[in-house]
Amino acid sequence: MEDKALFIEEYFNRWRRDIDKASELLVNNRYHLEGLLVLSCYLGAFASMRLNTLRDGEAYVKVLIEYSGKREFYEQIDLLFFYQWPRSKLRDHGSYKALKNYSEIVDVLKGIYGSEDDIKVGPRYVSQSEVIGYVLSAAIPNFDEQNFRSTLDLFSLAELLYRYLRCGAVHNAEFPFVNESIDVYGNITYEENHAITGQVLLETTEGVFKNLRDECLAKVKWPHEL
Repeated sequence: MEDKALFIEEYFNRWRRDIDKASELLVNNRYHLEGLLVLSCYLGAFASMRLNTLRDGEAYVKVLIEYSGKREFYEQIDLLFFYQWPRSKLRDHGSYKALKNYSEIVDVLKGIYGSEDDIKVGPRYVSQSEVIGYVLSAAIPNFDEQNFRSTLDLFSLAELLYRYLRCGAVHNAEFPFVNESIDVYGNITYEENHAITGQVLLETTEGVFKNLRDECLAKVKWPHEL
């Protein structure tokens, strides 16, 4: 058992060094996007090793919620994405299309939080409990509460990290949460446009790493054995 604990500790020490190198990429403008890509992939690796019986996206979101130490943050709903979903790349996604009463729900939320322009400068990210409370109190005719509760988390920050940052970066080299600018001298600058910033992504990776490592060492088990 002692030898196993030593192997587990060294395994996570290697991960520690890899995360440190990724953080160096993140603070270097020349390699900032590469840093985002690497960290998003590391989260996927942790999810796969810990929850290897789940589908990729399901494991990714679950490990964010359970191991990052940022549950409250990642469970928040991005209202702007909720409003814009019919114009997004996920407009025809089966899971999202399962949501019923979408138009009526949006009308309720706009009555509370305002238009798209309003929430860009106002409360864009809100708790699921708050959204549920407002929608249920509106008493929408023929409203399917179970359907609403089961699909609302598709609009959470955890889902957006997976579907937009991780998948976008890996499959299409897209980084939608960052605006890139190049001046006349070729200098590149980045401006973050979302709550999921590079620093938040690093903190998330650090949190998942630490909590997963601590659990593995305490129980002397590999991630897939937990």
